Amino acid sequence: MSAACFQYAAGPNFASNMPQLSRLHVHEDSGPPHGSADYTTLVLLHGYAWHSGIFSKLVPLSTTYNVRVVLVNRQDYPGSVPYSKEDRAALDAAAAEVESDPAAAQATVLLFLKAITQDLYNFLTEFVAKNDIPKASADRDSGGLVVGGDIDLGEYIRRVILYDVPYHTLGYLPLNGDVYGNPLFDLSLQPDERTRLFADWVSGYYKQTDSLDKLERRTPLAHPPPTISTMTAEELASAFHPSPGDPGGSDCELLGAGIQSGAFGALRTSALRPAQSVNGDTESHCTRWAAAEVLFVWFDAGPWEVTWAYHAMKKEVAEARRAGTKLRKVAFERVRDANHFVHWDKPDDALRACLARTSDFEDVVLDPA
Repeated sequence: MSAACFQYAAGPNFASNMPQLSRLHVHEDSGPPHGSADYTTLVLLHGYAWHSGIFSKLVPLSTTYNVRVVLVNRQDYPGSVPYSKEDRAALDAAAAEVESDPAAAQATVLLFLKAITQDLYNFLTEFVAKNDIPKASADRDSGGLVVGGDIDLGEYIRRVILYDVPYHTLGYLPLNGDVYGNPLFDLSLQPDERTRLFADWVSGYYKQTDSLDKLERRTPLAHPPPTISTMTAEELASAFHPSPGDPGGSDCELLGAGIQSGAFGALRTSALRPAQSVNGDTESHCTRWAAAEVLFVWFDAGPWEVTWAYHAMKKEVAEARRAGTKLRKVAFERVRDANHFVHWDKPDDALRACLARTSDFEDVVLDPA
């Protein structure tokens, strides 16, 4: 989820059907650390086919790290409000027309995502108002919200984390034009096999190198074993919810249409730029939003798609800065010898990466012109 998305307003086709209260669901909330008045609130939204139960091992660490951990389930996942018939019709339309009319599909996907973003904005606003969340400190190193009404969220949002995000959901092209490895894109598999095999693949440990041409795309290490193979049936049931990722599911349709239409790339480009003054926003309001930083956290023993996303974004940021383009603060945090499920296998490492001070991050260094 990107910071720029919070600035979007819902489009007319969706806004009329949107209730005032958020349709998201708090799966688990650690509550404020005992006795703390400057804790950071870490709001986590899950990815594809796994809901926020997969982050549950972070909750007991909240007091240790002076953080309130809030696990949120998106629509169509347990506890949340399912997408409406109108929402699903829009997704169906985008999926059906993306090959014949990608521009029209992109407009539909962006409208859909703007509505989702408005819902997230509503959720965060409600959560701040109801829970007396500390505002971000002046140096933005404590308090506030890390995501990754009358409430100005610009005073609270410190950081948005791109948490081990694959290249395709950021709208980058495949490495060397090849999507090999990810079962979701393997047309030799039966459609109903792909989501389950993806769960195995994405939870593996891979011996990756710093050479993009030598990235391991398919075969995980035997040791450590894939995270999913170490989970009990009860643990798996507490976090894995494949139906939205199955053929015809909401995440499956959104992923395909978002990639093929170019909608995800358009969002990435917008998210990296500071918010501008629109719709009568005051200059100070936009300044506060512009201060929200983007942190790309990646785990270098996970699937190749994230390593490639890291390199692609780092190159984009460097080139934009060289050209004088105004960008948000964008930084990168590498966690070594960790896979995509580090929050399950090594939860302390995951929290430390998300909460590290800005001065600790790897920033983009420009090569001499």
